[in-house]
Amino acid sequence: MGRGPLLHADADAFFASVVLRHRPELVDRPVAVVAHVFVASANYPARARGVRGGVLAQEALRQCPELVLIDVPRAEVEEAGDALFDLFHECARAVEPGSMEEAFLDVGAADWPAAVAAGHELRRRAAAELGIAVSVGIGRTKLMAKLASRAAKPDGLHVIRGEQEAELRRDLPMTKVWGVGARTVERLAELGVATLGEIDTVPWDTLRRVCGTAMARRLRAIRDATDDAAVRPVEHRSELSAEGSISGYARPDWTPAELLERCVERVCRRAERAGLAAAGLTITLRPDDGSPAQVLRRAGRTATADLRAWPAVARELLEQAPELALTGLRVTLTGMTPVDQLPGTLF
Repeated sequence: MGRGPLLHADADAFFASVVLRHRPELVDRPVAVVAHVFVASANYPARARGVRGGVLAQEALRQCPELVLIDVPRAEVEEAGDALFDLFHECARAVEPGSMEEAFLDVGAADWPAAVAAGHELRRRAAAELGIAVSVGIGRTKLMAKLASRAAKPDGLHVIRGEQEAELRRDLPMTKVWGVGARTVERLAELGVATLGEIDTVPWDTLRRVCGTAMARRLRAIRDATDDAAVRPVEHRSELSAEGSISGYARPDWTPAELLERCVERVCRRAERAGLAAAGLTITLRPDDGSPAQVLRRAGRTATADLRAWPAVARELLEQAPELALTGLRVTLTGMTPVDQLPGTLF
Protein backbone atom coordinates (compact mmCIF):
# COMPACT_ATOMS: atom_id res chain seq x y z
CA MET A 1 0.00 0.00 0.00
CA GLY A 2 1.31 3.43 -1.02
CA ARG A 3 4.47 5.20 -0.02
CA GLY A 4 2.97 8.30 1.59
CA PRO A 5 3.32 9.08 5.31
CA LEU A 6 2.09 6.37 7.67
CA LEU A 7 0.22 6.68 10.96
CA HIS A 8 0.76 4.73 14.15
CA ALA A 9 -2.28 5.03 16.40
CA ASP A 10 -2.02 3.91 20.03
CA ALA A 11 -4.72 4.26 22.69
CA ASP A 12 -3.35 5.84 25.87
CA ALA A 13 -3.33 3.65 29.02
CA PHE A 14 -5.95 1.55 27.29
CA PHE A 15 -7.36 -0.59 30.13
CA ALA A 16 -7.49 2.40 32.47
CA SER A 17 -9.00 4.60 29.77
CA VAL A 18 -11.79 2.10 29.18
CA VAL A 19 -12.61 1.95 32.90
CA LEU A 20 -12.53 5.71 33.37
CA ARG A 21 -15.06 6.37 30.62
CA HIS A 22 -17.77 5.63 33.17
CA ARG A 23 -15.94 6.99 36.21
CA PRO A 24 -15.31 10.68 35.41
CA GLU A 25 -14.84 11.46 39.09
CA LEU A 26 -11.60 9.42 38.97
CA VAL A 27 -10.05 10.95 35.86
CA ASP A 28 -7.66 13.22 37.77
CA ARG A 29 -6.89 10.68 40.49
CA PRO A 30 -4.24 7.93 40.27
CA VAL A 31 -5.99 4.77 39.05
CA ALA A 32 -4.68 1.30 38.28
CA VAL A 33 -6.56 -1.54 36.61
CA VAL A 34 -5.67 -4.87 38.22
CA ALA A 35 -5.59 -8.42 36.79
CA HIS A 36 -4.66 -11.35 39.02
CA VAL A 37 -3.39 -8.99 41.76
CA PHE A 38 -0.99 -7.31 39.31
CA VAL A 39 -1.31 -3.87 37.73
CA ALA A 40 -2.38 -4.30 34.11
CA SER A 41 -2.64 -0.59 33.31
CA ALA A 42 -2.14 2.69 35.16
CA ASN A 43 -3.45 6.08 34.14
CA TYR A 44 -1.08 9.02 33.80
CA PRO A 45 -1.67 10.50 37.27
CA ALA A 46 -0.69 7.09 38.68
CA ARG A 47 2.36 6.85 36.42
CA ALA A 48 3.46 10.28 37.62
CA ARG A 49 3.57 8.78 41.11
CA GLY A 50 5.72 5.86 40.00
CA VAL A 51 3.05 3.20 39.38
CA ARG A 52 3.85 0.91 36.45
CA GLY A 53 2.20 -2.06 34.79
CA GLY A 54 3.33 -5.51 35.90
CA VAL A 55 3.94 -4.72 39.58
CA LEU A 56 1.96 -6.22 42.42
CA ALA A 57 -1.08 -4.17 43.36
CA GLN A 58 0.06 -4.07 46.99
CA GLU A 59 3.47 -2.80 45.92
CA ALA A 60 1.78 -0.12 43.84
CA LEU A 61 -0.28 0.92 46.88
CA ARG A 62 2.89 1.28 48.93
CA GLN A 63 4.31 3.45 46.17
CA CYS A 64 1.10 5.49 45.93
CA PRO A 65 -1.21 5.13 48.98
CA GLU A 66 -3.96 7.18 47.33
CA LEU A 67 -4.08 4.81 44.32
CA VAL A 68 -7.56 3.58 43.31
CA LEU A 69 -7.55 -0.10 42.27
CA ILE A 70 -10.17 -1.45 39.87
CA ASP A 71 -10.47 -5.03 38.58
CA VAL A 72 -9.99 -5.30 34.84
CA PRO A 73 -13.39 -5.47 33.06
CA ARG A 74 -12.35 -8.02 30.45
CA ALA A 75 -15.55 -8.04 28.39
CA GLU A 76 -15.68 -4.25 28.23
CA VAL A 77 -12.00 -4.03 27.31
CA GLU A 78 -12.42 -6.53 24.47
CA GLU A 79 -15.50 -4.71 23.18
CA ALA A 80 -13.63 -1.40 23.29
CA GLY A 81 -10.71 -2.96 21.43
CA ASP A 82 -13.03 -4.24 18.71
CA ALA A 83 -14.72 -0.84 18.44
CA LEU A 84 -11.33 0.87 18.20
CA PHE A 85 -10.32 -1.35 15.29
CA ASP A 86 -13.65 -0.75 13.60
CA LEU A 87 -12.77 2.95 13.77
CA PHE A 88 -9.27 2.30 12.42
CA HIS A 89 -10.77 0.49 9.43
CA GLU A 90 -13.23 3.32 8.80
CA CYS A 91 -10.39 5.87 8.79
CA ALA A 92 -7.78 3.94 6.79
CA ARG A 93 -7.54 1.89 3.64
CA ALA A 94 -5.17 -0.58 5.33
CA VAL A 95 -4.70 -1.48 9.00
CA GLU A 96 -1.88 -3.57 10.47
CA PRO A 97 -2.57 -4.48 14.12
CA GLY A 98 0.20 -4.29 16.69
CA SER A 99 -1.91 -5.22 19.73
CA MET A 100 -5.52 -4.84 20.82
CA GLU A 101 -5.11 -1.06 21.17
CA GLU A 102 -2.59 -0.03 18.52
CA ALA A 103 -2.05 -0.31 14.78
CA PHE A 104 -0.24 1.08 11.78
CA LEU A 105 -2.57 2.84 9.35
CA ASP A 106 -2.29 3.66 5.67
CA VAL A 107 -4.79 6.50 5.26
CA GLY A 108 -3.93 7.06 1.60
CA ALA A 109 -2.22 10.36 2.36
CA ALA A 110 -0.21 11.70 -0.56
CA ASP A 111 1.58 14.30 1.56
CA TRP A 112 2.27 15.34 5.15
CA PRO A 113 -0.65 17.80 5.54
CA ALA A 114 -3.10 15.09 4.45
CA ALA A 115 -1.61 12.61 6.93
CA VAL A 116 -1.79 15.16 9.76
CA ALA A 117 -5.41 15.96 8.92
CA ALA A 118 -6.26 12.23 8.98
CA GLY A 119 -4.53 11.86 12.32
CA HIS A 120 -6.47 14.72 13.86
CA GLU A 121 -9.75 13.30 12.55
CA LEU A 122 -8.99 9.85 13.96
CA ARG A 123 -8.19 11.32 17.36
CA ARG A 124 -11.35 13.44 17.30
CA ARG A 125 -13.56 10.46 16.50
CA ALA A 126 -11.90 8.21 19.08
CA ALA A 127 -12.58 10.78 21.77
CA ALA A 128 -16.12 11.60 20.64
CA GLU A 129 -17.34 8.10 19.73
CA LEU A 130 -15.37 5.82 22.04
CA GLY A 131 -14.41 8.11 24.90
CA ILE A 132 -10.77 7.06 24.49
CA ALA A 133 -7.67 9.19 23.97
CA VAL A 134 -5.55 7.97 21.06
CA SER A 135 -2.06 9.27 20.41
CA VAL A 136 -0.98 9.36 16.77
CA GLY A 137 2.50 9.32 15.30
CA ILE A 138 3.24 10.09 11.67
CA GLY A 139 6.38 9.05 9.84
CA ARG A 140 7.76 7.89 6.52
CA THR A 141 8.33 4.33 7.77
CA LYS A 142 6.74 2.19 10.46
CA LEU A 143 9.67 2.71 12.82
CA MET A 144 9.41 6.49 12.50
CA ALA A 145 5.63 6.42 12.98
CA LYS A 146 6.06 4.25 16.09
CA LEU A 147 8.68 6.60 17.54
CA ALA A 148 6.41 9.54 16.75
CA SER A 149 3.44 8.03 18.62
CA ARG A 150 5.66 7.50 21.66
CA ALA A 151 6.61 11.17 21.50
CA ALA A 152 2.94 12.14 21.11
CA LYS A 153 1.85 10.58 24.42
CA PRO A 154 -0.24 11.35 26.26
CA ASP A 155 -3.15 12.34 24.03
CA GLY A 156 -1.25 14.06 21.25
CA LEU A 157 -0.06 13.95 17.66
CA HIS A 158 3.57 14.09 16.60
CA VAL A 159 5.27 14.08 13.20
CA ILE A 160 8.82 12.89 12.46
CA ARG A 161 10.28 13.97 9.13
CA GLY A 162 13.30 15.56 7.52
CA GLU A 163 16.14 16.50 9.82
CA GLN A 164 14.56 14.94 12.90
CA GLU A 165 14.34 11.59 11.10
CA ALA A 166 17.99 11.87 10.05
CA GLU A 167 19.02 12.66 13.64
CA LEU A 168 17.11 9.68 15.01
CA ARG A 169 18.67 7.32 12.47
CA ARG A 170 22.05 8.49 13.70
CA ASP A 171 21.63 9.16 17.43
CA LEU A 172 18.74 6.99 18.66
CA PRO A 173 19.87 4.69 21.50
CA MET A 174 19.53 1.02 20.65
CA THR A 175 17.36 0.61 23.74
CA LYS A 176 14.76 2.85 22.05
CA VAL A 177 14.64 1.03 18.71
CA TRP A 178 11.27 -0.67 18.28
CA GLY A 179 11.63 -4.42 17.79
CA VAL A 180 15.19 -4.76 19.11
CA GLY A 181 15.19 -6.94 22.21
CA ALA A 182 17.30 -6.65 25.35
CA ARG A 183 19.51 -9.58 24.35
CA THR A 184 20.39 -7.96 21.03
CA VAL A 185 21.05 -4.64 22.76
CA GLU A 186 23.46 -6.40 25.14
CA ARG A 187 25.33 -8.10 22.31
CA LEU A 188 25.63 -4.85 20.37
CA ALA A 189 26.90 -3.09 23.49
CA GLU A 190 29.70 -5.64 23.67
CA LEU A 191 30.72 -4.40 20.21
CA GLY A 192 30.65 -0.80 21.38
CA VAL A 193 27.33 -0.06 19.66
CA ALA A 194 24.96 2.02 21.79
CA THR A 195 23.27 4.12 19.07
CA LEU A 196 22.02 3.43 15.56
CA GLY A 197 24.83 5.41 13.97
CA GLU A 198 27.47 3.26 15.62
CA ILE A 199 26.27 0.26 13.61
CA ASP A 200 28.32 1.73 10.78
CA THR A 201 31.49 0.73 12.64
CA VAL A 202 30.58 -2.97 12.64
CA PRO A 203 31.52 -5.16 9.65
CA TRP A 204 28.57 -6.89 8.03
CA ASP A 205 29.77 -10.42 8.84
CA THR A 206 30.22 -9.48 12.51
CA LEU A 207 26.80 -7.85 12.70
CA ARG A 208 25.17 -10.90 11.14
CA ARG A 209 26.99 -13.28 13.48
CA VAL A 210 26.05 -11.31 16.59
CA CYS A 211 22.45 -10.38 15.73
CA GLY A 212 21.36 -12.98 13.20
CA THR A 213 20.78 -12.35 9.52
CA ALA A 214 17.23 -10.98 9.77
CA MET A 215 18.02 -8.49 12.54
CA ALA A 216 21.29 -7.45 10.89
CA ARG A 217 19.43 -6.67 7.68
CA ARG A 218 16.80 -4.71 9.59
CA LEU A 219 19.40 -2.63 11.40
CA ARG A 220 21.25 -1.86 8.18
CA ALA A 221 17.97 -0.90 6.52
CA ILE A 222 17.20 1.50 9.37
CA ARG A 223 20.58 3.14 8.94
CA ASP A 224 20.04 3.34 5.16
CA ALA A 225 16.49 4.71 5.64
CA THR A 226 15.07 1.80 3.63
CA ASP A 227 13.28 0.12 6.53
CA ASP A 228 9.73 -1.20 6.37
CA ALA A 229 7.12 1.27 5.15
CA ALA A 230 4.39 -1.17 4.09
CA VAL A 231 1.17 -1.47 6.08
CA ARG A 232 0.11 -5.10 5.77
CA PRO A 233 -3.58 -5.73 6.45
CA VAL A 234 -4.34 -8.89 8.38
CA GLU A 235 -6.67 -10.11 5.66
CA HIS A 236 -3.80 -10.10 3.15
CA ARG A 237 -1.44 -12.17 5.26
CA SER A 238 -0.52 -15.82 4.93
CA GLU A 239 0.50 -15.85 8.60
CA LEU A 240 -0.74 -14.11 11.72
CA SER A 241 1.14 -13.97 15.04
CA ALA A 242 0.72 -12.97 18.65
CA GLU A 243 3.72 -12.65 20.93
CA GLY A 244 4.18 -12.23 24.65
CA SER A 245 6.90 -12.20 27.29
CA ILE A 246 6.89 -14.02 30.59
CA SER A 247 7.19 -10.64 32.29
CA GLY A 248 4.35 -9.16 30.25
CA TYR A 249 2.42 -6.01 31.07
CA ALA A 250 -0.51 -7.86 32.68
CA ARG A 251 1.41 -10.17 35.00
CA PRO A 252 5.11 -10.60 35.72
CA ASP A 253 4.73 -14.29 36.64
CA TRP A 254 3.16 -15.82 33.52
CA THR A 255 3.71 -19.55 33.21
CA PRO A 256 4.36 -20.75 29.66
CA ALA A 257 0.94 -22.45 29.60
CA GLU A 258 -0.87 -19.28 30.71
CA LEU A 259 1.00 -17.09 28.25
CA LEU A 260 0.36 -19.60 25.46
CA GLU A 261 -3.36 -19.56 26.17
CA ARG A 262 -3.46 -15.77 26.07
CA CYS A 263 -1.48 -15.57 22.81
CA VAL A 264 -3.63 -18.21 21.10
CA GLU A 265 -6.76 -16.38 22.20
CA ARG A 266 -5.41 -13.11 20.86
CA VAL A 267 -4.29 -14.40 17.47
CA CYS A 268 -7.54 -16.32 16.95
CA ARG A 269 -9.57 -13.21 17.73
CA ARG A 270 -7.56 -11.27 15.13
CA ALA A 271 -8.11 -14.01 12.55
CA GLU A 272 -11.83 -14.04 13.23
CA ARG A 273 -12.05 -10.24 12.91
CA ALA A 274 -10.23 -10.41 9.57
CA GLY A 275 -12.39 -13.26 8.23
CA LEU A 276 -9.45 -15.66 7.96
CA ALA A 277 -9.13 -19.41 8.40
CA ALA A 278 -5.88 -21.19 9.27
CA ALA A 279 -4.30 -24.47 8.18
CA GLY A 280 -1.58 -24.70 10.79
CA LEU A 281 -0.14 -23.43 14.05
CA THR A 282 3.47 -22.77 15.05
CA ILE A 283 4.78 -22.03 18.53
CA THR A 284 8.20 -20.41 18.90
CA LEU A 285 9.66 -20.71 22.41
CA ARG A 286 12.43 -18.28 23.43
CA PRO A 287 14.73 -19.83 26.10
CA ASP A 288 16.06 -17.39 28.69
CA ASP A 289 19.63 -18.69 28.38
CA GLY A 290 20.07 -17.25 24.90
CA SER A 291 20.03 -20.65 23.20
CA PRO A 292 18.26 -21.04 19.83
CA ALA A 293 14.49 -20.79 19.79
CA GLN A 294 12.48 -24.01 19.97
CA VAL A 295 9.90 -24.28 17.18
CA LEU A 296 6.82 -26.52 17.46
CA ARG A 297 4.51 -27.03 14.46
CA ARG A 298 1.19 -28.61 13.56
CA ALA A 299 -0.42 -28.39 10.14
CA GLY A 300 -3.72 -29.64 8.74
CA ARG A 301 -4.47 -30.62 5.19
CA THR A 302 -6.85 -27.71 4.61
CA ALA A 303 -7.67 -24.53 6.45
CA THR A 304 -10.39 -24.41 9.07
CA ALA A 305 -12.58 -21.51 10.10
CA ASP A 306 -13.26 -23.22 13.44
CA LEU A 307 -10.75 -21.28 15.52
CA ARG A 308 -11.83 -23.17 18.64
CA ALA A 309 -9.62 -26.04 17.46
CA TRP A 310 -6.34 -24.23 17.96
CA PRO A 311 -6.12 -23.84 21.76
CA ALA A 312 -6.17 -27.63 22.18
CA VAL A 313 -3.55 -28.03 19.45
CA ALA A 314 -1.33 -25.45 21.16
CA ARG A 315 -1.60 -27.19 24.54
CA GLU A 316 -0.68 -30.54 22.96
CA LEU A 317 2.37 -29.06 21.28
CA LEU A 318 3.56 -27.41 24.49
CA GLU A 319 3.17 -30.66 26.42
CA GLN A 320 5.48 -32.36 23.91
CA ALA A 321 8.19 -29.70 24.29
CA PRO A 322 11.12 -30.06 26.70
CA GLU A 323 10.77 -28.08 29.90
CA LEU A 324 12.57 -24.77 29.44
CA ALA A 325 12.89 -21.51 31.31
CA LEU A 326 11.53 -18.97 28.83
CA THR A 327 11.67 -15.26 28.25
CA GLY A 328 8.59 -15.47 26.02
CA LEU A 329 6.91 -17.14 23.10
CA ARG A 330 5.17 -16.46 19.81
CA VAL A 331 2.07 -18.18 18.40
CA THR A 332 1.61 -18.10 14.63
CA LEU A 333 -1.40 -19.24 12.62
CA THR A 334 -0.18 -20.38 9.19
CA GLY A 335 -1.71 -21.10 5.82
CA MET A 336 -4.20 -18.26 6.24
CA THR A 337 -7.08 -18.21 3.78
CA PRO A 338 -10.13 -15.92 3.56
CA VAL A 339 -13.09 -17.81 4.98
CA ASP A 340 -15.17 -17.04 1.89
CA GLN A 341 -12.62 -18.90 -0.24
CA LEU A 342 -12.69 -22.14 1.73
CA PRO A 343 -13.75 -25.37 0.04
CA GLY A 344 -16.76 -27.20 1.38
CA THR A 345 -14.76 -29.68 3.49
CA LEU A 346 -12.77 -28.31 6.43
CA PHE A 347 -9.71 -29.60 8.34
